[in-house]
Amino acid sequence: MMVYASNKPEQFDGAITDRVDEIVEFGLPGVEERKKMIALYVDKYLYDKDNTWSIKIKVEEIGEKEIHECVEKTEGWSGREISKLAIAWQSAAFGTEGAVINKDTFNRVIEQHQRGKQMKEGWLQEARVAKLTSDV
Repeated sequence: MMVYASNKPEQFDGAITDRVDEIVEFGLPGVEERKKMIALYVDKYLYDKDNTWSIKIKVEEIGEKEIHECVEKTEGWSGREISKLAIAWQSAAFGTEGAVINKDTFNRVIEQHQRGKQMKEGWLQEARVAKLTSDV
């Protein structure tokens, strides 16, 4: 048995897709899944639950409201994109004097990632259009 996994299955060669007997689609995370993932990643990357970090992050002004807003802002995001966002929060905190992350930094990082996602989607759209015009 072979398992192929991709978030871009159209890139598989026809010889591969012709041999696939069953397809299982895992959609993007919904509201509840994103809420659980964001909460998990905040715990993992902003709070040192295992007490292993030499520098502790100080989390200020980030609570349920900010998590809820983040869940709304990440509509259409994959689990990988959300995990990269959380790692960016951690990096932003470690990049400050005293390793602090507050509501403003938290939201600024989300906005940066939203812009990056839009840029990547634009590139993909341009590539699709270029491929369509070259096939004609």
